Amino acid sequence: MKKNKFYFNLSLPTLIFCLFLLSCSSTDDSPEAENGSKKDKTMEIPNEDNIDWEDVVLVWAEEYNEPVLSTDIWFFESKNTTNPDVTDQLQIYQEENATLDEGTLKINARKNDGVYTSARLSSHYTFKYGRIEISAKLPEQEKKGIWAKFALFGENIETVGWPEAGEIDMMEYFSHKPNETYINVHTAINNTKNGTLISANNYLETVEEEFHAYGILWTDQYIKFYVDDPDKVIYTLNKPSSPTEENWPFDNSFYFLIDMVIGGRYGGAEGVDDSLFPAVMEIDYIRVYHLQ
Repeated sequence: MKKNKFYFNLSLPTLIFCLFLLSCSSTDDSPEAENGSKKDKTMEIPNEDNIDWEDVVLVWAEEYNEPVLSTDIWFFESKNTTNPDVTDQLQIYQEENATLDEGTLKINARKNDGVYTSARLSSHYTFKYGRIEISAKLPEQEKKGIWAKFALFGENIETVGWPEAGEIDMMEYFSHKPNETYINVHTAINNTKNGTLISANNYLETVEEEFHAYGILWTDQYIKFYVDDPDKVIYTLNKPSSPTEENWPFDNSFYFLIDMVIGGRYGGAEGVDDSLFPAVMEIDYIRVYHLQ
């Protein structure tokens, strides 16, 4: 993601006045803290072993109740800038394929006049630790060709690259595998490039018919993945006994990514059935909680 740079030329009196104004403002009451060019929310880790993940406070949410998608929150990506493995992917990313309607974000995969289109969004906000949850309903057509995902990527990806920055796939779905979702974790040590991806699947009969909550419980010691209920953990990734940036990049801040791919190595593993278009992934909300 490109970061804009701004340059200012201030006279000494103007600079002194600006510094005075800044000194009068309070950062403690600010809803967000700047981290680079992104707005960061980091949770303090309590000094206790047994964490009550029901005792949380909502610190950030995207409920999609506005008439248009906020570009202060979301950035439209025109290509896959994270994973270099885009072989045989068919889609062109377009802003108009992400729409808001009746309180949900709809990612629309289409084929018109022989051209496949979809949408890919990343957040301007970053997060570190907490309970993070997305409510989504996956495409109803149980046919071949779609790879949908909701993930977190390390915000330092532009400097260290992928997979070194880390990737947390909270939900991945392949339309040729109905009623099944996946969670994955990528690091410099464990990833798809070298065939050592950390992954687990979860069977859910109503994944295409109903909204389900896909979430993680994330601290400096573990990442736990759950569906619908934080007490029903489907996979736990524990911090290695000798953590490094190569095997545990998850003490850094991460941003959101929403994507729906057409074809390619994963979505098109069994081909693409054109009768599935148009296909829609709906997102009801994204919520980030911190411990009380």
